[in-house]
Amino acid sequence: MKVGISNIAMKAAERVAGAVMAEELGYDSLWYGEHIVLPRHTVYPVNPQPYGPQELLDPFVLLAGLAAKTSRIRLATGIVMLPLRAPIMAARQILGVDHISNGRFDMAVGLGWHPDEFEASGTEMKNRGARLDEQLDFINQLFQPGDITFEGKFYKVAQTSFEPKPIQKPRPPFLVGGGSEAALRRAARWDGWYGVVNTVDEFKRAQDRIEGFRREYGRENAPFEYVLVFHEGMPCRGAPRPEEIETLLVAGAHRVVVTPWGYDYENALPRIAQYAREIGLSA
Repeated sequence: MKVGISNIAMKAAERVAGAVMAEELGYDSLWYGEHIVLPRHTVYPVNPQPYGPQELLDPFVLLAGLAAKTSRIRLATGIVMLPLRAPIMAARQILGVDHISNGRFDMAVGLGWHPDEFEASGTEMKNRGARLDEQLDFINQLFQPGDITFEGKFYKVAQTSFEPKPIQKPRPPFLVGGGSEAALRRAARWDGWYGVVNTVDEFKRAQDRIEGFRREYGRENAPFEYVLVFHEGMPCRGAPRPEEIETLLVAGAHRVVVTPWGYDYENALPRIAQYAREIGLSA
């Protein structure tokens, strides 16, 4: 049973302890998403209530730190809003986590949805989908052997070396988050889908669409991972029952990502341990 922890809704001072505990208890992976700013009026469409204060850290900095404190558990962004970043800088950050973790890093990416974050970062929101596609192509080329020359609509670089290359070959896995048709099609071009679902039927519908796109791209035999995310806005409130997890794994999911404490910051660490017992994890 591959179960990961999403630790964005946690006190900053407890994230190292939470990572060490999760590894010791047998969790499979740690996922950290991001926001760069959340104005007080922000309402997330999936869970329509204002956000409370959150102690937010840069995901690449945090995961590099967690890599130095752990040895087995996989580390992942879930998600990083790549359109807020310059791809050449993001590539360096990805390399850093990949090397410090000795190849234990996955990158789940997404577009972002809050206009204030794009305004605050000085980036364009309306073309973020096209830029994300080009960013992934650019970063992928940077990680291939030899020198690189890239010229796209938004980004370009003259022939240059880019070293070191990632420990993982051909690079850390790229997973794509989101449930729109464009997001599912984007995921099919890469290595996996990081998706939010409420039911097995919802998952199967998304899976059927993605597999259709993979056949269209000639990628039906390429490695691909389905990572399903449970969070506070869902009926299970971030902590699915063991039978729910098993049903999804049988249906074709490869791992699930949970937040068993919801947004109860005071009880994050106790719930990591309690939930591991509830679902029968063992180190």
